[in-house]
Amino acid sequence: MVGPPAPTGEHRAAMRGAVVQVVRDLVIERVPPAARSPYFDRALALLDVAGWGLDELVEAAGEGPARDRLLRAVGLAEN
Repeated sequence: MVGPPAPTGEHRAAMRGAVVQVVRDLVIERVPPAARSPYFDRALALLDVAGWGLDELVEAAGEGPARDRLLRAVGLAEN
């Protein structure tokens, strides 16, 4: 599947945070538009490419191995 390229360098940490914010927005509690990361829409596109189901996203909403797997799936794993 082809999607938006994962960021490199200084934007990786910001994108990781945005991915977590989008996951939490989808499965825990809505994030008001004014409080969203500037990378929110791009992170949403990365999640779409990952193709994860709701059950997987619920697990990834908290810290742990599921979140790590998600970040790897979207090309944002910490090196």
